[in-house]
Amino acid sequence: MTNAANENVLEHLKVQLETCESFVISVAFVTEAGLAALKSHFIDLKAKGIRGRLITSDYLGFNNPKVFSELLKIKNLDVRIFPEEGFHAKGYVFKQKDYYSITIGSSNLTLNALQKNYEWNIQLTSLENGDIVNQVLAAVDDQWQKSFELTSEWIKNYTTVFETIIQAKRVQQKKF
Repeated sequence: MTNAANENVLEHLKVQLETCESFVISVAFVTEAGLAALKSHFIDLKAKGIRGRLITSDYLGFNNPKVFSELLKIKNLDVRIFPEEGFHAKGYVFKQKDYYSITIGSSNLTLNALQKNYEWNIQLTSLENGDIVNQVLAAVDDQWQKSFELTSEWIKNYTTVFETIIQAKRVQQKKF
């Protein structure tokens, strides 16, 4: 699955969200625009009583603190931060009525990755007892167990770190 004129990863994810019973998103990077592209779908799922989980990180100081604050506002989304260095996952798992649909590849939850960038993703569909489903669910569960809950206090602390990273990048750019 790639981003092309007639299809893109974002549209695929929207279709999966419309029919799922639950979902897990595991991505290193989330941008405000990427989140905004799916936010109304999360709200629709909340109205249906459907919850989801999202695992992300502070890897490379990429995620803006604003996006973490926005994630906290989505009441049917449990968000955790993976604390280990090098977290670079990109997976989307959708529990459908009697099967799983799993998208794994190179697309983070950024608008460019979901619509424009040249990305490679593969979609797997399997019954609940399929070996690949069990492997992916075990990996996601392991990530979830190693992660900690996103809180306002953590966002406050991360904001200080993020601002330091941004300032250092500005200084570095002025040198060149």
